[in-house]
Order: sequence, then structure tokens, then C-alpha cells
Amino acid sequence: MKSKIILTLLLIGIIALSGCTDISDSYKPGSFGTTEEEMQIVDAVTDKYGDMTATGEPRLLEVMMTSSTENFIPVDKVLKYSKDSEELYAWFIYDNFDYDIISVEWIYLDNDYSIYTFESETGEDFGRGTFILEKPDDGWPLGDYKVIISGAGVEESVEFEIIDGDTVSIPLDLLAGTSIGSQKAEFGNTETTEALPTPQSGFEAESTTGSFIGEWDSNWGDMTITQSGDKLIGEYTHDKGKIEGVVNGDVFIGTWSESPSYAEPNDAGDVELKLSKDGNSFEGNWRYGSDDSSWSGGWTGTRVEQSTTTSSGVEPGWYLTTVEDYGDKPEKTHDYYTYDVDYKRGNVWTSDTGSKGETAQVRTISEEPKDFYAAEEEIVIKVRKEAVFIATDGLGLGDTSTINIDSADIPIDRGTSSHYYLEDETYGTYFRMEWNDPTGTVKEGTFKANAPEANAFAGSFRLLYGYSNGGSYGTNYIYEWRE
Repeated sequence: MKSKIILTLLLIGIIALSGCTDISDSYKPGSFGTTEEEMQIVDAVTDKYGDMTATGEPRLLEVMMTSSTENFIPVDKVLKYSKDSEELYAWFIYDNFDYDIISVEWIYLDNDYSIYTFESETGEDFGRGTFILEKPDDGWPLGDYKVIISGAGVEESVEFEIIDGDTVSIPLDLLAGTSIGSQKAEFGNTETTEALPTPQSGFEAESTTGSFIGEWDSNWGDMTITQSGDKLIGEYTHDKGKIEGVVNGDVFIGTWSESPSYAEPNDAGDVELKLSKDGNSFEGNWRYGSDDSSWSGGWTGTRVEQSTTTSSGVEPGWYLTTVEDYGDKPEKTHDYYTYDVDYKRGNVWTSDTGSKGETAQVRTISEEPKDFYAAEEEIVIKVRKEAVFIATDGLGLGDTSTINIDSADIPIDRGTSSHYYLEDETYGTYFRMEWNDPTGTVKEGTFKANAPEANAFAGSFRLLYGYSNGGSYGTNYIYEWRE
């Protein structure tokens, strides 16, 4: 049995088909199996191709184009890209490689022009490859393209088009039948990719735009249902009752429990609730315990209408009104190193490259905030840092990002005594990635803080995404209180 060493290859290239052809390719190790989604894709690959840790001949699998990746997993399969696409993603799996060189050549077929060839060393055994071309300054030429991937004596290719229209994609067939991309349950405005149970009491799960979250008048008393993580939880007045479960389409599937014991066989059991077409009522079945005892019907509920608007017809809250980027790209080029920044809202890339190939690069990917927050609603922003450090030999690069809340009418580089930061449980308020960082080359943080109270900061506040790594720049999101 071979050792299970997994690798993700992330290579970034900025390619122009004419004129400037500045290239920045990099190697970034990653892993299979560190997240639930990655474990699911490992299972899907194993089901389709067999044990990836077994010995065998080198092979390249699932070679495809995609519109983007999440956790280094394709979100779809692209056949045709819009000419306005910012990036082109080639993705594949390699197996039975042993630190071999993989070559990825991008070709414009209309004139047989070789755009660029990446080369990178694999790990031992199997892993994933992602190679990205960024939109050239003069845009993508329309026509046919091809990506050829080769190494260890094997070769695969994939063709696609650049069209004057919308990107054409299809679902990722590798994951057909798995919970990724095929089964999703709605919880308010969020989704879970957990495998979902099916109704057992006679209901049929159907898609819906409604939600169980809210206040209900039920025949077992007043009921409140809220979201907690990937589950829905509820309370109702009869015997201080509680429900907990998940949603498959328009059916809530879970358990009920009541005082005094909140335990089977007399005070707990299964419950299923089916939402009406308009989302304003439900009917339900329940039973004692979870055995083959018969289901009882007659659990009904009607949504309690609550006014969330004022006499002006506006829901009170913070509304996003202005988004502005700021900062100048620093120019730092010396005889012994070149410093470069590519600032794009939500995707900031910084590179420090030495004259002898020393490399220190950091990419910060920040989730954008919502357009509306209620007073004191929790703001949750996910931020990911990806780094490449190769033989830095003291070549320094420090990257720090923050997200803070402050008054909207002060200069970017100033702060008031009332400002406060979004904070991550692990990394705190300052999210750093240093060239000599011992914690690895990938960090993911979830930064949280409550939105200001009603009409605070004299009626407007800013959510400031700040980045500092040789220069200071970022994005200012201005919110206005309305009621």
C-alpha cells in the first residue's frame, strides 16, 4: 500500500495573447481530505476509479475546465467561456505519480498559437492540479482553445471555446449522486451540503422558496423556529416542547421532546412538518419514539405575520449605499528583488520575487458583505489566505488584513474612539501571513462582529476592508440607516 500524500497545485498566470506576457507561476501544496467536501470528492473518485492509494500505472483523471474552484474543488464544468471571463480554470486529478513533472500547455487553436506552458512537480501518488489563466489586457480572442496536460508518459487534453455571450457550464458529473451540488437544503438564506434524510411519514419532499424560520401559531401552542448552525431548532408552549432537525425541500425532518423528561418513550419522538406552497402554514405528523409505532397526524401551524416595516414602508436597518476602493499600487523594484501587487476587490495578490528565484507570494480572498444588516445583526465575513514561499532566504513579505467598523465620514487612514474590528476565534482582529510563518501556507478565518445599533454613528457607518503588505489599500463599504 502506498503512502497517501496529497497535493494541490495552484498556478497563477497573467497571460496576454499579444503584447505583454508577464507570467507569475507558483506552486502551492494542499491536501485532500481536510474538509467534509474534500472527503466527499475523494469518495466519489474512489467509487468511479477505484482505490487511489493502490499501485498502478500513472493516469490523469477528470480533466476539465471550470468557472472557479472552492476549496480546490470545481464548482461546475465549463464548455464555453464568455469573452468577459476574468479567469480560465483547468482542473484535473493525477494518480500514481512520483514527484514527476506535469506540463500544462494552453493553445489558441484558431491559429495554433501556444499561449504558455506551465511545469510543476507533483507529490507522491495522487493529487489535484489547478492551472489558471487570467484575462489579458486586450481581452480574450474569440474561438477554440485547448489545454494539454502531460507527465509520467501519459497525456490528456480538454477543448473549450471563448464566445461572445454568457459562459456555458454544466453540473459536475463527478459528483452526481453525492451531496455536493446535488442535494441542498435551504435554511433561510444559507445552505447545507449534508446528506439529507428522506421523509418517513408519507410526505414527499418538494422544492420550495419558503422557510420554516419564524413565528407560528400551532395546535400545540405558540412556536418559534430559528436556525442553529446546520439545523433548525424550535420551541412551543405545550409542555415546554422543543423540536430539532433539518429540512429536505419543503419537509422538516427531526425530533420533538417535552417536559418533564424530554426522553423516549413518553416525552420524545420523531416529527415531520410539510410547508405549504405559499410558505405560510404547515401540516405535520409525529410519533412516540423512533420505532415502527404508527404516526399521528394533526400537527398544524399558521405563520404569525409580523410587520418589519415602518409607516414609510422601509424595513429598518443598515443599507449599503457606496462601495469605493482606495490606495495606490506601490512600485518597488530593485536590482535584487521585484515587489508587485494585484489589487482586486475580494482577491488581493502580492508577490516578492528575488533575482535568484526566491519567491514569497500571498493571496487574500475576502467574502463581500451583505447589502443589508438589521440593527446589531451579526456580520460574518470569511477570509482565506494562500501563500507560496520558495527558498525565500530572508526575502521578506508580510501580509496583514483587517475588517473594521467606524464612522463613515472620516478619512480612510483615521479612526474614531468608537471603532471596532471583526474578529476571528483563532487569528483575532489582525489576519497575518508572514514569509517565515510556521503555521503553513493556507489559513482560513471567519471574522465576526455585530452591526452597529439603530441609527448609530450619526446614521451611517463604514465597513472597511484594509490590506497592508508594502502598501496600504482596501475597500470601503458605506452603510446608511433607514427606517
